[in-house]
Amino acid sequence: PTSHQLAVTYDTAGQVSVSTNGGQSWSPRGKIGMTPNALTAAGENLFASVANGEVWFSGDGGKTWQSSKLPDPPEFATPGVGGFTLRAGPVADFGNVLYVSATGNVGGAMASYAFRSTDGGATWTYATKLPGEGVVFLTPTHWITIGAPGESKETNDAGATWHAFTTDYSQAAPIAPQVVFGDAQTGHATVRGAIQRTTDGGAHWTVIVPPGTR
Repeated sequence: PTSHQLAVTYDTAGQVSVSTNGGQSWSPRGKIGMTPNALTAAGENLFASVANGEVWFSGDGGKTWQSSKLPDPPEFATPGVGGFTLRAGPVADFGNVLYVSATGNVGGAMASYAFRSTDGGATWTYATKLPGEGVVFLTPTHWITIGAPGESKETNDAGATWHAFTTDYSQAAPIAPQVVFGDAQTGHATVRGAIQRTTDGGAHWTVIVPPGTR
């Protein structure tokens, strides 16, 4: 993920590297301890979400890390070793409040939930159940989920109510895309190597062709 000239990445050993010049050069930082599902950056604040229901936080650009555990939401109970756990997604940083979504197996079906932190990620509280995977937090109250034609949804009251979201996003792959926004208007969606970009909050999308793929 990139914020202006700041970019962060990681390897399979959990080693985090940071670039401050848009990816031209990289500097190794601290180690998370396990491979993240998602790594997001907001200035010197880095957040790494992992598959065991933990969210790791660094306030010094990745040099040191501390972890916090997401609480079990209603209807979901963290099982023992070898069982299902919550899988957290990218953290949305709005300064005084953070949001993250997480997905877990409930009775053989996948369910998604939103969690909130008001202390910089030190602790998290359950916020609400989500209508599906891949929810993007555009603002503290405006969230969207991008899916197949006719399946995208939107909330303007932090998940209390949802309604259909009009978007021209489409894809051939029968799986949910990974959607990441840098701000409330600009975002990217990727699925099986295909990349699309929006500059109007997800309403319209254009295909990006990576160099050397034509």
